[in-house]
Amino acid sequence: MALLEITDLEVSFDTAGGRVLALNGVSFSLDRGEVLALLGESGSGKSVTAAAIMDLIPDPPGAIRHGSIRFDGHNLLEMSATERRSLCGARIALIFQDALAALNPVYPVGWQIAEMFRIHGRRPAGGIERAVLALLAAVGIPDPALRSRQYPHEFSGGMRQRIMIAMAVALEPDIIIADEPTTALDVTIQAQIVDLLNAVRKRSGAGMIFITHDLGVVAELADRVAVMYAGRIVETASVSDLFAEPRHPYSVGLLASRPRMDGVSVELVPIPGSAPNPINLPSGCAFRTRCPRAQDLCAQIVPALQALGAGRQAACHFPVSKA
Repeated sequence: MALLEITDLEVSFDTAGGRVLALNGVSFSLDRGEVLALLGESGSGKSVTAAAIMDLIPDPPGAIRHGSIRFDGHNLLEMSATERRSLCGARIALIFQDALAALNPVYPVGWQIAEMFRIHGRRPAGGIERAVLALLAAVGIPDPALRSRQYPHEFSGGMRQRIMIAMAVALEPDIIIADEPTTALDVTIQAQIVDLLNAVRKRSGAGMIFITHDLGVVAELADRVAVMYAGRIVETASVSDLFAEPRHPYSVGLLASRPRMDGVSVELVPIPGSAPNPINLPSGCAFRTRCPRAQDLCAQIVPALQALGAGRQAACHFPVSKA
């Protein structure tokens, strides 16, 4: 049984311009110890997926309208608010994209990490203060005793992300959701954060959902990839299969638009156009207005995910053939 299984999840938001269907039939699973990358452009539904898992969809204007989120065999959407709160942080943890906004500016960072233990009634061996200092040291914060008494604004962006990671792993959760934790960091700090997350995941054995639009991070960290577009998953594959032979035209476009770092001169081919307005999605396949393989059928029927071999799925009427 998968550790996490999401089936046909639909999430919408009511706006002044109309209803936005942010997730439209999203389904995927996560196994223990696995790293699943959710990959796609901004607005594809990656962060909304994380919010739905963590019970962070604001209602109103948002609502989960259909589907199920099963964690360890139990449907989270059928639990009470109290039961969900007992899981969030303790067994499912989220590393927010903007650490400065997520951390409370009026409390020292050590107090905020300690709050994880207090809220969930945990009493670590040696006491909470010692556990906090050990966590800060584990994520590479120098002089933990001093730094634990400082406030978020006294840390750099990379250090704040390390503090967020310390908070996320404090209670040794079964699932860690990292929502673009390397965004707005320079490449050196990005590499350090990726290495840190990899080490944390291997040490704890937790499953991880890594949300990103950075193909380099996906190649380095993930085991499997789910590519999202306009609120749907359009392709799932292992990392090696996706990079070697993408089967959905959108995945092909993403890979064709990345620069190569091996010295080989290859012309970058950007995806034409822009992502569709989520309030007024095109009929049929949402990607058809940008797709070089689109035909009449694509405007008539929304393609479902279809198996294309072991561990491969693509939601396309005319998937790219294997080389």
